[in-house]
Amino acid sequence: MGSPLGFGITAASRPGHSRLGAELERLGYAELWVNDTSRGDGLATLGEVAGGAARLRFGIGVVALSEQAPATIAARASVPGVPGDRLTLGVGSGSAASLDLVRQGVAELRGLLPGMPIAVAAVGPRMAGLAGELADAVVANWALPDRLTFVRDHVREGAERMGRPPPRLVAYVRTAIGPGAANRLEAEMARYRRFGPYYARAFDAQPDEPIGVAVESGDPAELASALAAYRATADMVVLRGLPAGDAVDAWLEIARAGAPLNHAS
Repeated sequence: MGSPLGFGITAASRPGHSRLGAELERLGYAELWVNDTSRGDGLATLGEVAGGAARLRFGIGVVALSEQAPATIAARASVPGVPGDRLTLGVGSGSAASLDLVRQGVAELRGLLPGMPIAVAAVGPRMAGLAGELADAVVANWALPDRLTFVRDHVREGAERMGRPPPRLVAYVRTAIGPGAANRLEAEMARYRRFGPYYARAFDAQPDEPIGVAVESGDPAELASALAAYRATADMVVLRGLPAGDAVDAWLEIARAGAPLNHAS
């Protein structure tokens, strides 16, 4: 039992992408999230994978406001094949790490995209508080369950300041399955540590164990046990896949390991 599960992928074109959304829906996932970086267009990728999914919701996690103006983001947000009422648009401060940039960016996006849910990425306490003030969802990245509780508390405080209900907490949980899973998780942590001081501070605040899930056996029961504390803390847990290869079937291997958890919730 616990919160519903989503699935997360990187943004890139792959053969067979068009069947991914329908397959995730069949497996019982509630949402599909795609990142958006200079290396891959997350909104374009969503357009490729959404076909055939009648109920699956979608999310972008996240567009950097330091790199793209709200007007540019809004223009990209109309994606063929992705119903606007099933899309959550995630934004973050990016390299600027600026609360003001996020506050202003979300306000502009509200005007440009009325009715579209806006998520804000939060790693530290001040951004979590701001997200509580103005977002529909908060994307927590690289957080163990205790850290998720820390983020949730600051989100709740921000919401209380504005007299509004707290936004839902979406937790990205890096998930690797099969031989080499632990090495892939450690390599991804090392890669993110180089992205900026906010990630380094988050890692240094959680020094005792890898942040995420690595199940070398691929056993769904072992995966369920590893995810239980995350699911007890967040409103939505996104299994952010770390596959052994880049083919769609490698992503689906992770999704299929998590499928029994969807049906048991």
